Amino acid sequence: MKIDARVEQLVRDTLHWAVKRQPAEFDEALTAFSDLSARHTATELLVAISVFVSADICGGKPTPQQIRELANEVAETEKWSSVTSPEIEAFLSAILSGRPLAGVLPAGSVVVLSFVVAASLLSMRPKSEGEWWFNYLDKVEAAIEAAG
Repeated sequence: MKIDARVEQLVRDTLHWAVKRQPAEFDEALTAFSDLSARHTATELLVAISVFVSADICGGKPTPQQIRELANEVAETEKWSSVTSPEIEAFLSAILSGRPLAGVLPAGSVVVLSFVVAASLLSMRPKSEGEWWFNYLDKVEAAIEAAG
């Protein structure tokens, strides 16, 4: 997957506010994705990030039980957001099985879910001493681009 540099920076800026759990700033950053093309490109990148990081956390493709546990952990950690454990589980189950999100979740919630889930997974994954979520994101994006 080739990552669009313009959208990547907007995604990183928005992920920053989600990781910091700053709802007002997060909502403001989401306004950068007002057109369908930007939302689609951002969601595609966030899905790829979430798939990669989920597999990294679980040591391979997550099982249904691991998906449920991740969903519960993300929902608990991200209480500041409007996302629920069942929504997160549906989101993760769909993206990890390669199913389209259309019909699984309301279109309006997919963008927010994509950001909140990706931000939470990036921040929960154990990192080396002195490594931050955005350092790990650099590695994840490099792997996504290398995979084509």
